[in-house]
Amino acid sequence: MADSELHDEVRQDAGTEPVPGNEEQSGETEAVKPRTSKRKKVKDFIRVLAIAFFIAIFLKVFLVEAYRIPTSSMENTLVVGDYLFVNKFIYGVHTPRSIPLTSIRLPHTQILPGLSQPERGDVIVFEYPGSSPALETPDVLHYIKRCIGLPGDTVELAGKRVFVNGYRQSEPSQATFDTYTMNQSDVEQGVFPAGRTYNRDWWGPMVVPYEGMVVELSLENLEEWRLFIEREGHTIRFTSDAQIEIDGDVQSTYTVEDDYYFVLGDNRDNSDDSRYWGFVPEDHIIGEALFIYWSWDLEEQIRTGSFFPDVRWGRFLKGVN
Repeated sequence: MADSELHDEVRQDAGTEPVPGNEEQSGETEAVKPRTSKRKKVKDFIRVLAIAFFIAIFLKVFLVEAYRIPTSSMENTLVVGDYLFVNKFIYGVHTPRSIPLTSIRLPHTQILPGLSQPERGDVIVFEYPGSSPALETPDVLHYIKRCIGLPGDTVELAGKRVFVNGYRQSEPSQATFDTYTMNQSDVEQGVFPAGRTYNRDWWGPMVVPYEGMVVELSLENLEEWRLFIEREGHTIRFTSDAQIEIDGDVQSTYTVEDDYYFVLGDNRDNSDDSRYWGFVPEDHIIGEALFIYWSWDLEEQIRTGSFFPDVRWGRFLKGVN
């Protein structure tokens, strides 16, 4: 078809007359041209869509990702129905943690260093490390909490009040509390670490583990460190003569291999956080919350039966702090 069109152009340039009886062939060529043009437009459109898709995936995996707040654990800093952007490269660029657009776990590693480290007070998104006694969740789950303790900090909650390294910390301006405070002697199931008598209002003091920290192990404190050591990839057990073996060797100490962080939800009485499942490894941290780009109250929409979403206009472009 292309050769035929080129041949026609050359013939016209030579100033020759059309060959008699060739009008039908020319008509067929003219009829094919619109179909060729439409096919090219479709191909161009598909190519643009493919490029846009891969750019969106690149941005989502490495730079900025959008998240929706599904629970009330960060009220009233973040409320159910908030949609926010998260800066993923500020703490370092990682290979994908899961297959894009799914929660299927992938091995991952850091490929670029971060611009900064998490600081006390940052609202961070991280990969949920799992609840006791699970070593990790089968799928990648993302949590958002406020960073309270850095590696090496001593964290304590005393009657809901938060202390870091012995100094009381100011509460987030929009944090939520119940008026009821548990007694220090009250037992609460599922609180981290195992073997301690902590509860949500009275927790610690405990040092946030850091790389190189040496932990003295004993029969009395083994239960509180067992899950931690196993999550760092080791096996631990008692021997028949009441000694402690790590990876088959008798040990009396354990050297921590990573830096960790202690996180809390701003809704202190309704948050699944470090008080219940432990510390966040540094390589689990995904990014820092930036701002809210959309917010709507689905519960209110359902209650009123409105067809249109109950948009919270006052939360648009609100920073997270």
